[in-house]
Amino acid sequence: MRFPNLFSPGNIGHCHLKNRIIMPLFPTKYATDSRVNPKMLEFYRARAKGGVALIVLDCPCLDYPRAYKGPQEIRFDTQEYAAGVIQLLDAIHDEGARAFMQLNYPRERKVDKAIEGAKKKGDAWVVSLANAMSTEEAEEILAIMADGAAKARTIGYDGVEIQASYGDLIAQLLSPLLNKRSDELGGAVENRARFLIRLIEKIKTSAGQDFPIMVKLVCNEFVPGGLGVDQAKIIAALVEDAGADAIIANAGNKTTKYITIPPNESPPGPLLDLAAEIKSAVNIPVVAIGKINGPELAESALSGGKADFIGMARALVADPELPQKAASGLLADIRHCNYCLQDCAEKGVPGIGRCCGVNPFAGNEYAWKILPAQDKKKVLVIGGGPSGIQAAIIASRRGHHVELWEQGRLGGQARLSSIAPYKEDTADILRYLKHVLDNSGVRVSTNRPVKVSDILDQAPDVVIVATGSRPAMLSIPGADSDMTTDVRSVYENLSVDGQKILIIGGGDIGCETADWLAGPERQVTVVEILPDVLHRMKKIPKQRLLARLSQKDVTILTETRITAIEKNRVFLQKKDGSAFELEADRVIFAIDAVPENRMVDDLKGRVKQVMAVGDAEFPGNLGAALRSGTAAALNI
Repeated sequence: MRFPNLFSPGNIGHCHLKNRIIMPLFPTKYATDSRVNPKMLEFYRARAKGGVALIVLDCPCLDYPRAYKGPQEIRFDTQEYAAGVIQLLDAIHDEGARAFMQLNYPRERKVDKAIEGAKKKGDAWVVSLANAMSTEEAEEILAIMADGAAKARTIGYDGVEIQASYGDLIAQLLSPLLNKRSDELGGAVENRARFLIRLIEKIKTSAGQDFPIMVKLVCNEFVPGGLGVDQAKIIAALVEDAGADAIIANAGNKTTKYITIPPNESPPGPLLDLAAEIKSAVNIPVVAIGKINGPELAESALSGGKADFIGMARALVADPELPQKAASGLLADIRHCNYCLQDCAEKGVPGIGRCCGVNPFAGNEYAWKILPAQDKKKVLVIGGGPSGIQAAIIASRRGHHVELWEQGRLGGQARLSSIAPYKEDTADILRYLKHVLDNSGVRVSTNRPVKVSDILDQAPDVVIVATGSRPAMLSIPGADSDMTTDVRSVYENLSVDGQKILIIGGGDIGCETADWLAGPERQVTVVEILPDVLHRMKKIPKQRLLARLSQKDVTILTETRITAIEKNRVFLQKKDGSAFELEADRVIFAIDAVPENRMVDDLKGRVKQVMAVGDAEFPGNLGAALRSGTAAALNI
């Protein structure tokens, strides 16, 4: 076997695991009425079926109604609510995996007024519990959490994971920067660890000495004055002495979330050395997490003695079958996460919630099934970008007779998406799609210009139009001058001339292009008509990209529109009507694209079923294109 360490069995306390792959908590937020629903059930069933050894599930509300967060939080305080949790655990167990419950308590509590230490959050005032709770309240919370662990064992969880990271309650208590207490829970590291240690001891008493406890420990906050690895090693030893069975070596806090959830700019495995430091201080298993992006890196970490288990969350969202594929040596079949932190982050995608930018089935497992078609049809896909390739693959899997025609090379805009800084991982989805396409029954023709008459000559039953989009241009004086170009041409040519570059459009593509082109010898300005740039990008990648643009001295002008271009002058106008001009050698239009879907109208009424997918339906990101292609193929 290529990965002998990764696929060797192991133990966390009395919990036997079939391999070394753990899925850390991925809070789906799929619940709508605090109950486990089919969407959540099938999401986790798919990961368990794919071969992961252990899945960590979100913490149900432990203190209802006082600490209830709302309908997206699971409850298990009554038999009615617990029944759904039991069903979820049964589904995971039936597929051969184990399930731990994360054990956590809200870090904030609502208060009636602006008391000392309170802050406004929405319409309410909240206070940080780490510093505001009395020692009596701390004891009450410890009892509530220990009772929650005992209930977890009763209903069928295989263990618990104490959340002592991510800037939550226990992590704040551990932090020399955030913990302002002067009593037995503050000051020296042993005091700051006291709550965590007592919690471990109480769980062992209430749930049983043989009930496994894993601690997700902040091992470095990566902020001045914050918890560092030396004190984390002391805490880790205390955790072991208290009876914990494993430690997940996590890092970061609420201000350094890009450490906790590494984006695409992070190198692979940024926390592996941190895990090795913790492993040197304890004898219980240590779990490494953080952008461990494939079985090769996982095996290297295990064989090199840096960790005993490997945590993969987003990698398993992207491909739930990663463990099975790796164990079988089918490495080319793995669909890798590109760490975009878009569709899987924050509220995810409207109408779906948290899903995935490379796996269209993530979050849709309960609704989308690839079933054999009862009526095998002749399907013609026009366009070989991601949405077209995906539609062709799914239609073929259903048993349809599929051809794909592409006027140039396969890939569409995905061919260009990996050029911008830190976007290298995005190239893998095109590699994956081409690999699957090559091994499918789809007949592919590239460099084939398409006419409507050519399509009609084939007499298809279904035509899927995946012709993408075209660049939009503004109707202003000078828009067609020699100094203007569209952003796609810049990427196609891999260069642009000029020392003073003006980019019109401050969305993802405009700002990523500025990140690419800016440098000591070039002045780049981004012009955006809206009040903010990157209005669709999620918080972590947005913050990181804006930080890089600031470091590169990129000028960003918001609430500004371009009115004309004349020679080397660009005329602009602010929201208040004030006008000004800038010198520029080159103007790059990076504004919203326009669907290229004229073929749909040309074919309607002449082919039985015509559907537009991807950008031809509505310009969006990669995830939207893949979901669009999948939905079309399933609706044939």
